[in-house]
Amino acid sequence: MSVATLEPSQTTELPVIDFVAPMPGFPDDKQFVLVQVQDSEVIFELTSKDHPDLRFVVVPPVALFPNYSPEIDDETLKSLGVSDPNNVVMLLVVTAGDSIANTTVNTAAPIVIDQSTKRGVQLVLNRSDLSVRERLSPAK
Repeated sequence: MSVATLEPSQTTELPVIDFVAPMPGFPDDKQFVLVQVQDSEVIFELTSKDHPDLRFVVVPPVALFPNYSPEIDDETLKSLGVSDPNNVVMLLVVTAGDSIANTTVNTAAPIVIDQSTKRGVQLVLNRSDLSVRERLSPAK
């Protein structure tokens, strides 16, 4: 399945994403606001509506891993209310390190969002070739 390109909102209203299941480790947070980081085309912040101090830096996978394309199962698509797969976007959570060499991306649990329904979920994939701490650059 191809994944749509994330389109920044052209309005001043911030898109609220309703998660159909809480993100692992954050059972009380199911609504997040997704905003593009100023002066960046590929970096976004996902901020909890209920706990604004809870923020995740997220990026579309194509920005860092052009060949990344895990399958999204039918059950997940149904839970998001997907009617058109072209409206689905995928984001990866970034864990910032003290340098780019120590910054990692979670490729094992992408965030999947239907732009039409504004519903999302963090999809935990059971694949040995994916990592919760994929380095952006090789360790030295």
